[in-house]
Amino acid sequence: MANRQYKDSVFRKLFHNKSELAQLYQAIRPEDVILAKDIKLTTLRNVFLDSRRNDLSFLWKRRAVVLLEHQSTWSENIPLRMLPYADHVYQKIIKLVDAQRAMYQAALVKIPTPKFYMLYNGKPQKKKRDVLSLSDAFEETDGDLDLRVHVIDISYDETNPILQTCKPLYGYSYLVHCIQEHQRHGDDDDTAIAKAVNECMDAGILTNFLKKNGKEVINMFKLQWNEKDAKKYWMEEAEAKGEARGEARGHAKGRAEGKAEGKAEGKAEAARSLMESLNITKEKAMELLKIPAELQPKVLALL
Repeated sequence: MANRQYKDSVFRKLFHNKSELAQLYQAIRPEDVILAKDIKLTTLRNVFLDSRRNDLSFLWKRRAVVLLEHQSTWSENIPLRMLPYADHVYQKIIKLVDAQRAMYQAALVKIPTPKFYMLYNGKPQKKKRDVLSLSDAFEETDGDLDLRVHVIDISYDETNPILQTCKPLYGYSYLVHCIQEHQRHGDDDDTAIAKAVNECMDAGILTNFLKKNGKEVINMFKLQWNEKDAKKYWMEEAEAKGEARGEARGHAKGRAEGKAEGKAEGKAEAARSLMESLNITKEKAMELLKIPAELQPKVLALL
């Protein structure tokens, strides 16, 4: 059972520190001088209840950067998955840079330049790709929108140049590599994660981070690797939020009616999460959630 406490990924936990994040971005952009004081974190919380989106976003001077760490098998659909996140993060950035006036005035208002990166830590690509473009997915070639994601391989290899220039990233990659090696040799997830954490500590890798966050790191990795627990966790989170909102809205109508509305809203919120996470229909989401037949019309009306 996933604990609600562990909502971050290990990647996001490690690099939410500005000093570590500056080292990571310096490795990505060696031509610039990246200082922690120039970074403003814009990472969104609770936008997507999906542990596969281990995202970080930040402003560096006049650049808006989104980092996605991807550990599973290769996917060509990362730009499509980035698109709704970009929408949400720019809503936040527009407020941060006081560019709301752009919506109401005629003169051009400048906004930070977007940069998207996928730090890939999964199985080798069948076909080497350095950039993924949203336009590749369009049915026709004359679309008016694009989103490009730069792919950076961070899988553990002593010769991988980006790992040599960023010590925190090297440590993270090595930790993931150790977990995967123990899994490959037959250890279950819990054993593999615990062994890998201990190995890194013994080797002096990510020592301070693991000393401070060791238990939390183990639990975050458990959630990250256990898809069944993760899905159950997403649904529980979504239902709890939906029920709270529904009860609040229905309070004036009476406690019983408020709870009924909250239950429907909770199921609808959970269904939205699954539809987004798994790219499934409303009907399939309700089937997975085992929503009672008498509640389905209310839930459908909320979707």
